[in-house]
Amino acid sequence: MVFFVPGWILPPLIWALVLPVVVAKEQIQGRSQLIGSSQPIRAPRGGDVMLPCLVQPEINVENLTGMWWRPDIPVDPNWYVHRHLGPAEAQTMPSYVGRTEMFADGLKLGNLSLWIRNLQLSDDGRYRCFIPHLGIATTIKLEVFEPISDDTLTTKQFPNLTTSDPDVGGSQFHEIWIWFLVACVLLILVALVVGACYLKNRGQNPLKYSVAQSSPAPGCPA
Repeated sequence: MVFFVPGWILPPLIWALVLPVVVAKEQIQGRSQLIGSSQPIRAPRGGDVMLPCLVQPEINVENLTGMWWRPDIPVDPNWYVHRHLGPAEAQTMPSYVGRTEMFADGLKLGNLSLWIRNLQLSDDGRYRCFIPHLGIATTIKLEVFEPISDDTLTTKQFPNLTTSDPDVGGSQFHEIWIWFLVACVLLILVALVVGACYLKNRGQNPLKYSVAQSSPAPGCPA
C-alpha cells in the first residue's frame, strides 16, 4: 500500500525532524570549547612533548572524530598529524607515523591532548586540534630547539669565556713563593745586623763609663 503525503505537509514534516537535531548541535557548540595553550610550548629535539587539548565543559568524545593537523604545511587535506576515528581516506603524515598518541582513557573526559615522541626540528610550528562534529578548534605553537650540551655552553652560548692554563697558574705561584723566601732572608739579615750593632754599642758604653769614674776631677787630690 502506498501513502501519498500532500505537498503542503512535507516542509513542516522535514523541519520537525531536522530542527531538534540542529538545535541540539547548536546548544553543544554554544557550550563547548577547546582549551589549549596560549603560550608557545618549548621542547628539545629528541625529547617528548604533550600538546594540550581539552573540551570544556567535559564531554565524552570517544565516538567523535578528533584531529590534529599542521595549518602551516601545504599538504594533502586528508593528511593529519593524528586522528581519532574520522574518514577512512584520512592518512597520518609520514613524518609522524609511530610518533603520536592520544590518551585513550582521556577521551571519555574530553581530553584530546597529543603526545609527540622523538621530536625533530621539522616538528616546530603550529598545530590545530579540531572536532568537526562540534565545529570547535584550538591552535598551539610548538617550538623545538637544539638541546644544550657542555660544548655548546662554552663555545656558543658564552664565546668570551676562557679557562685558565694550569701551567701558567703554577708558574705564577712558584714565582711568588721565591720572592717571599728572598724577602724573609733579607729581613733575617737586617735583623742580625741591627742586633749585632746594638750588642756592640752596649758593650762599649760600660767601659767608657768605668774609665770616666776612675779619672780624678781637676783640682781634687788623687
